[in-house]
Amino acid sequence: MPGTKINNKPMAKPDRKEPTALVLPAQPVHNGLKQFAANWSRIRRFAAPKHLTLTAAGACVLLVTTLTVLFLMPRTITFSFAGKNCFASPTLFPNLVAKKQGRSFAAEPQTTIAVAGYPLYSHTACVTPTQAPEDNISETISFSPLGVGFIRKNIRVSTGSLPQVEYKNILTKPIAPNEPLVLPLSSADYVFEYHLRVGDQTANCNAAKKAKLVCDIAKLNLEQSTAYTLSLQRLFNGELHKTLFSESVTTVGAVTLSESSITNDQTVYDVPKDMTLTFNKDIKSFDGVELVQISGDERRQIPITTSTKDATLTIAFGETLARQTTFELTIQNVTSPDGGHLPEPLKLTFKTSGGPQVKGINIDRYKVSLSTNITLTFDTAVSGSQKLSDFIKVEANGKTIDTKLNREDNRVVINPDANLPRCAALRIRVLDGLENEHGISGGSAWSYNSRTICQETFSIGTSVQGRSITGYRFGSGNSAIVFVGTTHGDEKSSTHTLNSLIDYLERNPDVIPGHRAVVIIPNLNPDGYQSSRRTNANGVDLNRNFPTNNWKKDVTMPGGWFNAGGGGSAPLSEPESKALADYLIKVKPRLVLTYHAAAGVVMPNDSGDSDELARIYDQKSNLNYEPNNQTGQIFQYDTTGALEDWLHDKHDIPALLVELWTLAGNEFNKNKDAMLHMITLP
Repeated sequence: MPGTKINNKPMAKPDRKEPTALVLPAQPVHNGLKQFAANWSRIRRFAAPKHLTLTAAGACVLLVTTLTVLFLMPRTITFSFAGKNCFASPTLFPNLVAKKQGRSFAAEPQTTIAVAGYPLYSHTACVTPTQAPEDNISETISFSPLGVGFIRKNIRVSTGSLPQVEYKNILTKPIAPNEPLVLPLSSADYVFEYHLRVGDQTANCNAAKKAKLVCDIAKLNLEQSTAYTLSLQRLFNGELHKTLFSESVTTVGAVTLSESSITNDQTVYDVPKDMTLTFNKDIKSFDGVELVQISGDERRQIPITTSTKDATLTIAFGETLARQTTFELTIQNVTSPDGGHLPEPLKLTFKTSGGPQVKGINIDRYKVSLSTNITLTFDTAVSGSQKLSDFIKVEANGKTIDTKLNREDNRVVINPDANLPRCAALRIRVLDGLENEHGISGGSAWSYNSRTICQETFSIGTSVQGRSITGYRFGSGNSAIVFVGTTHGDEKSSTHTLNSLIDYLERNPDVIPGHRAVVIIPNLNPDGYQSSRRTNANGVDLNRNFPTNNWKKDVTMPGGWFNAGGGGSAPLSEPESKALADYLIKVKPRLVLTYHAAAGVVMPNDSGDSDELARIYDQKSNLNYEPNNQTGQIFQYDTTGALEDWLHDKHDIPALLVELWTLAGNEFNKNKDAMLHMITLP
């Protein structure tokens, strides 16, 4: 303590001897114990105070412990990648341990005893890498168990060789995309991580189990029978250390169905007890085999048993399959020994048969020829032991007609004894009970509704070149409406439009009133139609060849888009106009409509109610009404010898000249309502 000042001078300190500090030599632990016993009395003399005695005793214990620890600690460690790298190191208060880590390694105490969460004692220390180790490196780390800098042990750490991957023999063969890829390692590895990569897809590899990499290659989503570039990467603490290889590989081929005793969409006619499926590869395993009844009132699973031999899977049915029932077989996967598998679940649908089922008939819903043979095609051969007429019937207008029936394997040909009635409602029926060639019946009931042809086809004459001028007659009444087309051969739109009218009436005969007959002559000038000429083969304009009051032999027409033609050597000099005139005189029609192109007008001939009818046609079509006295203004050329004028001058029969808009189009839809109105006239 400081002295007291006297007269501004410090007072002298009293004499007092301080204890001498104890210095123990640094000796090996066995010499230290011997020296401690020999000098104990001297220690007591110099450390008379009690606290000094306790301090000396603690220092001795500490020294002995430290020397013991240093003696037990190893001088060198060969770093192992296959497990923990630990050594004996009894340590008090491990949090106080002073350590000097190397460039790649550090030593850390492992705490085993703690009080209130504070570590008090550790019996081992472990060497861990602080960065990615390299091949055959060696470095020194210092470890001070008691936290005293001058009491430390230098430990030499060496790596040897890093784990090596053996992959050449593995990747030369096709790999299985859905099974783990196993690559041999020179040792297990707890230090590094390993990743497989294909493109931007990554799969983890476990390297800590024995001496191999087990890679979850299914995560790469590889296709079968496909080439890829496969890379293996080694990582440390999540960072890329090294790409160990980048190799071209091929995946194994897929498992596919080669043959099946029951095929997809098959109708089974016998009573199957099982089915076999043969694949392109031997079967290692399979799963998800299920047979389900999918028709009827309920969906239910059919019990089955399965067995395999080589590449064949046999499925035995646990019950007799119901007739006239549909089944679905599902197999989720089949795996081959090389790791190939089904690219997708296999689904196969089949049904069991009843009696023969009609699959086709050779007649349309309408326009059935009056003399046609009707052929029914079944899904299986029809039994030859049954009387076919008991099960196959043909009705015309509700009455059964006599027929001859001939069986031809899976076909039955129906030959009516006489011509079918015109425009008759036909019904062809197959009754239940008809057997197939296996003697199985049931579920054969079937019917088909049709109609015989309604039109009566006839010829009113022939052209200059011998072509028939065909007419089509619908209905059975005495009051005729006559439609005439293509008087001029290059105005083909009229033929197209009237052919569509024929087709419509064939489908809809009921639109014709009972008092009416509809006659359609779609092509009056077949020679001109064939050559796309306005005139007939003699160069005569047929609509200038009728015996009107103003007929002229020589008709002059301006040039332009149409070719000119004269009125002929005399009225009705041409076979086409003569045939039409004779026919019209014979039938005395209620109305005649002649179709031309392409002025877009409808004009009456001023006989009867033609003017009123022309106005109605105008309202129900897209054409424009024009009175008859405007003919010259519209066409601007001489129209002598026209059919409509002859009907007016000589017979007072109403007629409409209908000029369509186009030369080659089909304008039926635009004119349908107007045409049907004319058909239904009183």
